[in-house]
Amino acid sequence: MRTSNPMIIIISKMRDGYIFRGRSFGVEEIEIVKGIVKEYWSEGRKEIARRVCERLNWRQINGRLKVASCIEALLRMKSKGIISSLPPCRGGGYRELRFIQQWEVEFKAPEEEIIGSVEDMGDIRFELVNGKRDEMLWRYLIQNYHYLGYRRSVGRYMRYLIYLGGKLVAVIGFTDCIYHHHLRDGFIGWDREALQRNRHLVINNVRFLVLPWVKARNLASKILSIAAKQVQGDWECMYGYRPVLIETFVDVSRFHGTCYKAANWIYLGRTSGEGRRGLRYYVHGRPKDLYIYPLSREYLSVLRGK
Repeated sequence: MRTSNPMIIIISKMRDGYIFRGRSFGVEEIEIVKGIVKEYWSEGRKEIARRVCERLNWRQINGRLKVASCIEALLRMKSKGIISSLPPCRGGGYRELRFIQQWEVEFKAPEEEIIGSVEDMGDIRFELVNGKRDEMLWRYLIQNYHYLGYRRSVGRYMRYLIYLGGKLVAVIGFTDCIYHHHLRDGFIGWDREALQRNRHLVINNVRFLVLPWVKARNLASKILSIAAKQVQGDWECMYGYRPVLIETFVDVSRFHGTCYKAANWIYLGRTSGEGRRGLRYYVHGRPKDLYIYPLSREYLSVLRGK
């Protein structure tokens, strides 16, 4: 089924089956799912999803089972009447996010602004967030100073604390790319098969924050330029492969994308102000500009699978 907006594809119906979360489920696989739901009903949704992933060999690029994607696929099957029911959700899902307190991270904003030219203020240093203390500090800064606040990352992610001349000046984060978007997918020239095969090679710059008391000229664009080189190697070390493209979305009601333009990111167009919450798409009324940054000269041929 396809919505009226070309950027949104919720469920695709094949002649002999369905596509959920980008995976094809034929008649035989649907019967396998039904059997596993019945057999492992008492063990809950997560165990059912794990068993389905094992039986159908549904895995991430690093070999891990795609349990979260499978749970969503099961919910969509239920909503379409393909499977009659699922066991109730245990534990009420994720716990509510706790607001990190200042004393927990021992961080205090400086009383004076950091002003000057980047060239005169020392080296820019990236520190990969590693361990509970770094994680809490990153969360604290995002939840207090980023307009979107902190949200859990689903799937693969990477976060950095950024220092200038030894002073903490910014934070940045990357995650798996969004599932699909007509601007990006059309630019790349992806068909469904190539998108499914190579989507993991695109990552999303999901958060970027220069701390509000930092007024160093040209800092944001320089950070973006360094980050593009830094994250590719770190991502390979952590996840076993090198991404070839970064994407990001800039809220046009707040920003003009100046630092992305200065860092030579490519503008692809403006979204229609729609988003997704759980299994449903909704209109949030905040159009965003989509930018991408290639990490390889051959990124288009790699992503197209040629």
